[in-house]
Amino acid sequence: MKDLTHIPELDLVVGSLISTRPDEDHAIFNEERETVSELQRHLQAASIEIDLLAQPGTQIWEGSIDSVGALYQLCRLATRLEQDDDITPVLEDGPIIYEDDLDRAVTDVWDALRPTHFPHLVHLPGFGSYYLPIDFAQPVVVPIRNEQGEQDEAFIGSSVQLQRELSELATRLQQAGVPTSTSAYQCLSVLRTAAEQSLNFHLPIIFW
Repeated sequence: MKDLTHIPELDLVVGSLISTRPDEDHAIFNEERETVSELQRHLQAASIEIDLLAQPGTQIWEGSIDSVGALYQLCRLATRLEQDDDITPVLEDGPIIYEDDLDRAVTDVWDALRPTHFPHLVHLPGFGSYYLPIDFAQPVVVPIRNEQGEQDEAFIGSSVQLQRELSELATRLQQAGVPTSTSAYQCLSVLRTAAEQSLNFHLPIIFW
């Protein structure tokens, strides 16, 4: 039986960044369109060309990840496996984040002290993040206005690169004997589905 009391920490949607069609609410549509247009200009400045104004009001898939800890566990496995480090502590800890003792395998990547094969995954902060259905090598952080109209930042990754990274990581997890019942594996499955839907329909993945 599904636990209706459990609320996932991360929600994902594949759809337009403009959630409202002009025939539904013209004022909201114009406001969202201006925000997305500003984001698109920042992306163009970063040499990322994509039309984010198309298909307003379209949503084709939604999913969720139980916890930010599940995403963190997946990132720990990714960085440890590519460094040939022991993953036993990661499996023993489960989807738990010890904020005063973060895994150096991950933080060294975050701090640009070590490269990674999985930049579009490992740098994903979760909330306020987007993956675009085009190919670019490294994720970027760009200015964006939040729902309160305040200046904020958004993580922008590539659905193309994310799909490649997750495919490689799935093989590594299987070879390492990581149980499919782990939170990290379940997180990987949701992300793979999101990336597939994003590329099939040429729409962004939105985290909130």
